[in-house]
Amino acid sequence: MDAKRVTPEEFKKEAAKPGTKSRFLINVGELSIGSEVLIPVVVVRGKKDGPKVYVGAGTHAEETGSIEAVKRFSAQLNPDDVSGTIVVVPLQNVPAYAFRSRLYPLDAPTVADLFGHPKGDLKGILTERVLFTLVECIGTGANFALDVHSTHLDSINYPFTFVFNTGAEAPDVQKKRLELARAVGNEIIWINDGGSKGGFTWLMNSKGCPTLSFESGEGWRNLEPFPSILMRGVKNFCKAAGALKGAPEKPSIQIEVTKRAEIISSRGGMSNVYVKPGQYVSTGQVVAEVRDMFDDVLEELKTPVSGIIQRVSLLPTVATGARLCNVSITDKGKEWEGRTVPELEKKITMAGWARQR
Repeated sequence: MDAKRVTPEEFKKEAAKPGTKSRFLINVGELSIGSEVLIPVVVVRGKKDGPKVYVGAGTHAEETGSIEAVKRFSAQLNPDDVSGTIVVVPLQNVPAYAFRSRLYPLDAPTVADLFGHPKGDLKGILTERVLFTLVECIGTGANFALDVHSTHLDSINYPFTFVFNTGAEAPDVQKKRLELARAVGNEIIWINDGGSKGGFTWLMNSKGCPTLSFESGEGWRNLEPFPSILMRGVKNFCKAAGALKGAPEKPSIQIEVTKRAEIISSRGGMSNVYVKPGQYVSTGQVVAEVRDMFDDVLEELKTPVSGIIQRVSLLPTVATGARLCNVSITDKGKEWEGRTVPELEKKITMAGWARQR
């Protein structure tokens, strides 16, 4: 299927006909060699009335598991299965992806982040042009929106949904966000009241469109089971929004957390991490150590809290301040360890194993 090339303003004028699936490439600018920066978009309009749902990935371009999941989702969508319209953006941060980078590195004077930048501007720096296009052109009129993530370069994440709050969200928007967060079907829901006022999610919420994010996977990898886990969440979201048929697939337990603890090294050297994503740890448990080049232990790191290991670093080269893992704080260890683990989550593995302590 060919893709129609349009400008951001031209895309806004496109009107999808019932029962159609269309592809677009939206031109937001050029790189230094003159190549176009084209945002891929798939618009699927069902024959039945329903909501407009926005689904995007690749806000951080190194999170390729999210891109893989969303492009697969868009390829499988059939207008016969859709009520309303589903707009899919498999890769949102095209400039960063071109540089094999988390963010577009040539913004000046400061590199901008689609996840937290305060505004979009069609005449601004390239990231602002992308953000404007996503919010004001592609996402305009959306009733619900989803921003899918994986994780950054050096880590692996256990699936979780996150709801960042700034306090400025309208009560009805916030209520719906929490409903959708539970419907996504991840076992862990992180509700964070320290959200910043900026980025795609915040801008969409401020327009009255309930928007949230979820995350799972490894940085710069698109290996299973993570794309399938993310696809499951996207489908659950669309079902809960009323754009796809059926009920969302729920796990046997969902734990809502409001705080996380970062396990950070104070020494530099080579790390060994002794925990895995999804593992429950207790206060005082050794989770990692740092050794020097004589193999002497420089630092033994213990978790200051009890909870679930959310993220683990995969790169052993560490400097002072490196995050080795983080813990979603909860005292529901017995419930967590006694739960029925979802089939896809059972397949989450880390290559190899750490040395014996």
